[in-house]
Amino acid sequence: MEHETHIFMVVVGILATIGGWFFKRIFKLLDDCAVKMQGIEVDVARVKTDQSSIHHRLDSIDKKLDRLLERER
Repeated sequence: MEHETHIFMVVVGILATIGGWFFKRIFKLLDDCAVKMQGIEVDVARVKTDQSSIHHRLDSIDKKLDRLLERER
């Protein structure tokens, strides 16, 4: 009986170790994905800012061209 209990405890210990490693790996992957997602969010914000700046410049150029065309009439 004592031998069976020892074997059971060893098996439970091995399963707990494997389960711990498995959960540690999953949480590591989730952390890596979170870091990648933050990088993507920063890139998207940068693109939106650049896009806004470009639109502002294009509007300014468009207004200047309109003024130049009005002068030539």
